[in-house]
Amino acid sequence: MSSGEGQAVRDHGLTEQQRMIRDSVRALACTHFQPGAARADREYRPPVENLQVLARHGFTGLFIPPAYGGAGLGLMENVLVAEEIARACANTGILFSCTDGAAPRAIAGLGTEAQKAKYLPRIAKAEMLTAWSMSEPDAGSDVGNVQCRAVPEGESVVINGSKLWCTAAQVADLFLVLVRMTPEPGMKGVGAVLVERGTPGFTVGKHLDLLGLRGTGMAELVFQDCRIPADQVFLEAGRMRELLAVLDADRLSGNPTICLGVAQAAFESIVGYLRERIQFGRPLAEQQGLQWKLAEMAMDIEAARALLYRAAMRVDEGRASVVDTSITKAFVNQMSVRVTNEAVQLAGACGLSQEYPYERHYRDVRGMSIGYGTIEIHKNSIAREILSGRYSN
Repeated sequence: MSSGEGQAVRDHGLTEQQRMIRDSVRALACTHFQPGAARADREYRPPVENLQVLARHGFTGLFIPPAYGGAGLGLMENVLVAEEIARACANTGILFSCTDGAAPRAIAGLGTEAQKAKYLPRIAKAEMLTAWSMSEPDAGSDVGNVQCRAVPEGESVVINGSKLWCTAAQVADLFLVLVRMTPEPGMKGVGAVLVERGTPGFTVGKHLDLLGLRGTGMAELVFQDCRIPADQVFLEAGRMRELLAVLDADRLSGNPTICLGVAQAAFESIVGYLRERIQFGRPLAEQQGLQWKLAEMAMDIEAARALLYRAAMRVDEGRASVVDTSITKAFVNQMSVRVTNEAVQLAGACGLSQEYPYERHYRDVRGMSIGYGTIEIHKNSIAREILSGRYSN
């Protein structure tokens, strides 16, 4: 994977350590992840072996505190690592959330001491993979409509219901599952439980056939009188806003970061293609109209990266905000669709062929505008912050 011949290095105020992390992961991903990216997509096979590569080099459990075997780094480092992984393989970028995404971040921030001690050291080493399960047939953006139920019975809790669109379900060992714990309406009645793979009454469905990100092991979860110990209750009903605040951080380090990495990969690939493709006696890259398209793609990517890095740095400085998260997520999603779609167009018929990466890049980012809150939901959040007077630069 080329970093882009002739392109200026833009460090965005990164520290020497952050630049070293970025460059190390880029080299690692180029060598180990990129060669198998198309195969993982074609065979619907989650490349979990790539997580072991990351773990061996110390690039898992980045934000997990050192006391539990992690590196204790910030969100910015998480973003840099995820971006470089996604440039090489989007499916691996998604699976990176198994060790460095919403579920482990929630356990580190909100779990009991017993839960942290039990799970975090194994997660940090990629010996245990996690999954976050929120969506249901009638509960996506509307978390308050969760119907999967968890009912206390003595020293146990019994779960019944199903969940949809659970990323990494086919490979995860531990699931953080949002459930309805009391009859109170909306989010007041919603809490969360931790369920381990193999628990009686808990089954994982078949891999869902998606447009893109086919190697993420996304599947349905089914609970039929699934009994877990009471100490596996992660969050009682009424504290859902605390959990969703954790998801805000993952909405930066996961979804938009992967989109940025894929857009960068599509851009670098199409630049090389236009330089080499000869039409009417000269390279396509010499056509002014196509040069303008490349310029627009670069402008889009640079703007998206600046937004994302600024938002991540603000989180690390203790200045996280809903509007930063929503503006960044929505813009980067839209940018990635524009850039990858343009790459397909510029590649002509080759853009439609699975022999080239362009159609896969487009497919991999298209669904990201829906996951982790649709663009429309994030625009609602932005407008709400503006009209309430809370929006400022």
